[in-house]
Amino acid sequence: MTAPLRVGLIGAGWMGHVHAQSWAANAPRGEITAVFDTSDDRARALVDARTNGRARVYKDLGGLLADAEIDAVDICLPHHLHADAIVRAASAGKHALCEKPICLTFEELRAIRRAVDDAGITFMTAHNNLFALPLIEARRMLGDGTLGRVMHIRSNEVGRNSGMRQRRSPVAHLPAAEATYAWRLDPVRMGGAELLDTGYHGAYRLLGLAASASGDFEDRPIEVVAMLGNYYMEELRPGEDTASVLVRFASGVQGVLVTSWAFGDVAPAWQFEVAGHLGSLAGNVTRLVHAAHGWSSPAERVWQTAHSETYTREVTHFLDVLREDAAPLASWQHAARTLQLIRAAYRSAEERRIIPIPEDPATL
Repeated sequence: MTAPLRVGLIGAGWMGHVHAQSWAANAPRGEITAVFDTSDDRARALVDARTNGRARVYKDLGGLLADAEIDAVDICLPHHLHADAIVRAASAGKHALCEKPICLTFEELRAIRRAVDDAGITFMTAHNNLFALPLIEARRMLGDGTLGRVMHIRSNEVGRNSGMRQRRSPVAHLPAAEATYAWRLDPVRMGGAELLDTGYHGAYRLLGLAASASGDFEDRPIEVVAMLGNYYMEELRPGEDTASVLVRFASGVQGVLVTSWAFGDVAPAWQFEVAGHLGSLAGNVTRLVHAAHGWSSPAERVWQTAHSETYTREVTHFLDVLREDAAPLASWQHAARTLQLIRAAYRSAEERRIIPIPEDPATL
């Protein structure tokens, strides 16, 4: 039997707990053997809660990266720390999985690419929504040509973020100053507002659907226009809590991204909708509906699953990439294109015009 992949978890906040649970669900293929966090108490609390006290605790990142027994790292830090952690991990010869967004700037994107290529390590971004079972099936159907030529794709990532308004921590033992919302209220650490954060999920979902529908070539966005607003989260101002983004792809497909912390959709709350010449698809975490033109009623499939399982399948996929040589669904290219789309949307809203998108995903 192949020995478990030994993982160093970087960051013991809320998302660190989510990822730690996902690694535990993938045992014995992989296991967290070390944890780094700037708070020793926070790191030890995660080790006790998620590894039965077995993982080592490091007080500095350099110490964890120097640990020869660690094969890969899982980075769950605030946005502004992602690029430095990825580059340092690559330089230390560690494979890396990093939470979204991959980074905040194009300069950081290029630095990550150089570090990963120079070290020859495997890098993947944590785009967990790509592992929702209805989305996986929808992408398979699009690739098979079920809808014929695709014309329109809509991606929705919306919800009323009352937890952030009320300063509720998703992890009970974390004090308010260390909770997930604390750094998100800091524009420097956040790197944007709602569009860069939750909207990132909707953006990479939109790109994934467009790529599946494109046939023999990977579709890419070529121009973007966006409108931002703040209707609920006053704490974010002048940042947005809601964004509407229109995207034109090279194939001619029209894309729409709607994302918000101010409102949620009425049930069934579709996360994606796709329209083609032969019919349409709509799906969320548990359901996929296919309405073919000419059918008297749509076909529906339901999965007994939950959103939390997308993180587990994400880790499973990362292990498949490392152990089975699977192609990463969330590569540097996909993450770079997602960040490029979002930065173009911010520029569009600021300059009130359509923004053309270059072919190189690390530029704008």
